Amino acid sequence: MNSNTLPHPAARFQSAVALALLGVAAAIIGGLGWLDRNQAVAAWLDRKSLESCRQTRSIHYHLEYHHTPEELWLFHLSEMDFSKGGVYFLGPSAVSQSTELWQLPPDLQGLIHNFGVSTANWKGELALLQFLIEKKGLLAAGGEKNLVVLGTTYLNVWFPPNSFPDSYTNALQIHGLFSCDLQHGIQEVPVNPISKFIDFEESRETGFIISLRDVLSHQISRWKHHGVEPQRVYQPELYMKYRNECMGPDWQKEIDEAMPELRQLIDYLQARHVAVRLVIMPYGSWEKKLPYEDVYTRETLAVCAEKHVAVSDWSNLLTDDEFADSTHANLYGVDKTQPALMDIALPFLRSTHALPETPPAREPSAK
Repeated sequence: MNSNTLPHPAARFQSAVALALLGVAAAIIGGLGWLDRNQAVAAWLDRKSLESCRQTRSIHYHLEYHHTPEELWLFHLSEMDFSKGGVYFLGPSAVSQSTELWQLPPDLQGLIHNFGVSTANWKGELALLQFLIEKKGLLAAGGEKNLVVLGTTYLNVWFPPNSFPDSYTNALQIHGLFSCDLQHGIQEVPVNPISKFIDFEESRETGFIISLRDVLSHQISRWKHHGVEPQRVYQPELYMKYRNECMGPDWQKEIDEAMPELRQLIDYLQARHVAVRLVIMPYGSWEKKLPYEDVYTRETLAVCAEKHVAVSDWSNLLTDDEFADSTHANLYGVDKTQPALMDIALPFLRSTHALPETPPAREPSAK
């Protein structure tokens, strides 16, 4: 053989190094892929996160290595079976952080869903329901077999009526699976299956690393504080300042303008024979020093009375210690909000025969 065709020793060495590095990278990616699918590892990470959130009274995110609650339920949306009807909890992040439905028995997990989306307003919730009903078959069992529970606070009007907040559209457009705009509502976007798999795999592995990092961070915090993580600090004055800045001087006008959108949403559901209930989500005691809650609740209740919609008032359900921040329940708060939702959902599901009429000896309302 001509010696000119033989690779130079340096070239052979570079090729060997490149192959070795490729092998290491493949091993790391494969190892992460195995770890983020290992149920024992996932259970351990979730258990450690629960322990920390109980100590610190902060929000607990059960995301299966996804990055947001919306990403989690959007990822599983294609797997959901709506053939028996169900109960669907919609609203902004105060809603999405108020349940731990994965703690329920599997049969109930298939019937009760939390479709909360960060900063969702009435316009956004109507668009989401139109998508779920008209594109995903939410009412496959017939409208009367379904109950939509609308969770609300005056934060529904933080953003102008007849608009989608940016954080709402960003939450739904994650991974490019859906588009969202006022003209077309929410639409599925065709995605190459291989690209989708790679995208979600990368996201899951990143989520796994973040979960592991958080557990280690919490453990270091315990070591630094003699075995107990410090609780989060309440800042009512800061909360009120932030509320005033966000609501702005035209808050009364914006509350007034939100009511026709609530009527439109209720009309859309009632025209399809869907049962509707409105829930006034919990408020902290600092809200009593601000004018927004009373005005918003009064106008919302008037619309519900006009439309014959039942209302559950959870506004005083939680103590201040049961909030993780100015808006969201911590785990001690969820210990109350989830059973309150079950008290609405279970009787309805028995009435439609999606569940046996006779409840079990121990009702699964607690976690």
